[in-house]
Formats: sequence, C-alpha cells, structure tokens
Amino acid sequence: MPIRPRIQPLVGSKRTTTAHATEPGKTVADRGAVGTASKIRTPVKVQAFRALLRNAPLAERVAIERDGVPFQVVQGLIAGIGVSSVDFQRYVRMPKATFTKKMKEKALFSGTSGQSVVGLLELINKVEDMLLAEPGDAQAGFDVEKWVGQWIQRPQPALGGMAPADLMDTPSGRESVMRVLGAIQSGAYQ
Repeated sequence: MPIRPRIQPLVGSKRTTTAHATEPGKTVADRGAVGTASKIRTPVKVQAFRALLRNAPLAERVAIERDGVPFQVVQGLIAGIGVSSVDFQRYVRMPKATFTKKMKEKALFSGTSGQSVVGLLELINKVEDMLLAEPGDAQAGFDVEKWVGQWIQRPQPALGGMAPADLMDTPSGRESVMRVLGAIQSGAYQ
C-alpha cells in the first residue's frame, strides 16, 4: 500500500507551503479535507490544497485526481475566485442537483467535475508562479484568485473567442488555457 503524506499548512511564509508526515493508506478523504484541524479556515484549505498540487509527486497527484477534491476546498475556491455557485457549476459542468447534494453531504468532487476543479486550482498556481517569476514584489496587493476568476470569464482571441471558463471541463481545454497563459507571460498576447 502506498504511503501518502498528510499535509499541514505552515504559517509565516509569504507563499503557503506544506509539511509532510507520512501515514500509510490515507486518502484525500481520510485526511479530512486537506487540513489536520477543523479550525483551519476554508481559504487556508484552498491554499494548502494548491500547495499540495504544486508539490505532489505523480503517485500522489493521481490519488488526488482519483479520490476527488474536498467540498471545503470547492467552497473556498468559489469564494476565492469571486463567482456564484451557478457560474462555478457551469465551469465544471455539474448539474445543480448534483452540486447541491455534494455540498450538503460534504462529499468529494471527483470524476470530470473534480478534474475541472483541479484544473482551476492549477490555473491559479500558474498565475501565481508567473508573478513570482517577475522581478520585484509583483505579488504585493495582487489577489491571484480574484484575477483568475475575472480572467476566465472573458473571451480570449487565442481561444477562438471562447472564455477559458468554457474550456475548463476537458483536458484539451485546460491545456489550451494553460498555453494561452504561457503566451501571455512570454508577451505573445497582451
């Protein structure tokens, strides 16, 4: 049975990182929605989950994609990117009844919708990485999650006039959105 890390957010760093303590046989669901204490605020859980995605080796990454994303992370992501639940459901292509049931039952978001959520979290990570690559303190006062929430709603010429949010539910769409971000960073698109 593979050993999977239990993550704990570290405090005091500009960028959230994680500390790992191994626990054999634990899944994302077993870890209690990414935090070790129920007192961790939802935004911290989103940051911790994003850090986990950023640093996860392949086996852990596959486990995350198979197990799903905890509902608290989804809740925090919706608040963080500043969209309505209805818009979020559209982005991940999830019927309202299914979304409501998962939230009410505090269930994991798995399958296609879970992978769409992972894609949105990776998109935020990519924008954050782009900022960190810039000289100076480009991150000061910049809300990466809010920016991504606004950007994904705007049609992009490089995506054939489609908004990134309309493409986040498929692997090909997510890959195309990531390429556009890379082109923006290199200065190909403004």
